[in-house]
Amino acid sequence: MNTKTTNRRFVFPVDTKVAESKPPMLPSEEFRQWDIHALVDYVVRHYHLNAKSDIVEIYELAQKLFTTSCDKHPELAKLVEELFLFYDDLLFHMKKEEQILFPGITHLCDKKLHEGAFDYSTFGIVNEYSMQMREEHEDIERRFESFRQLTNNYKLPDDANLLYTSLFSKMRQFESEMMQHMQFESQFLLTKVMQLYEN
Repeated sequence: MNTKTTNRRFVFPVDTKVAESKPPMLPSEEFRQWDIHALVDYVVRHYHLNAKSDIVEIYELAQKLFTTSCDKHPELAKLVEELFLFYDDLLFHMKKEEQILFPGITHLCDKKLHEGAFDYSTFGIVNEYSMQMREEHEDIERRFESFRQLTNNYKLPDDANLLYTSLFSKMRQFESEMMQHMQFESQFLLTKVMQLYEN
């Protein structure tokens, strides 16, 4: 396990062995057959782990680009600042999911499975956090739109160097993967929780 630091406010733990190999998305019908534990595990081990690794890479690229090109592109200062604030919020969002929402979901699942009963107080907490997470997902989408505006839809300037190209490519890829990540949680995991409650 490596630890990379990009700023004093947060330290990113990165399991490079896992993060370097990103498994392809499986067919959606296969996910519908998975139980809640498997879905939670997939979100954490695939989406969250990869996102944390990507955040380190993108932020380091942005800092390097700013250091080498800020004289010609002062707009990079705003981009680096917004990336930092966004990633700080995003890491906190994933931490809340891993420490509060997901344990609550698996607790509900276990209680229903082993006792045939449903813990309605826990469901209330899970439902509240689920709604909060959905609202934060909407905010994440708005932040991505802001990055598109800051980068002119990731359009490279005429004098773009390799760092510029790599940064915008990684940012575009990260946006795509985060949208997929949020859709997965909504379409499969949270939907499965509601089905558990209704049954």
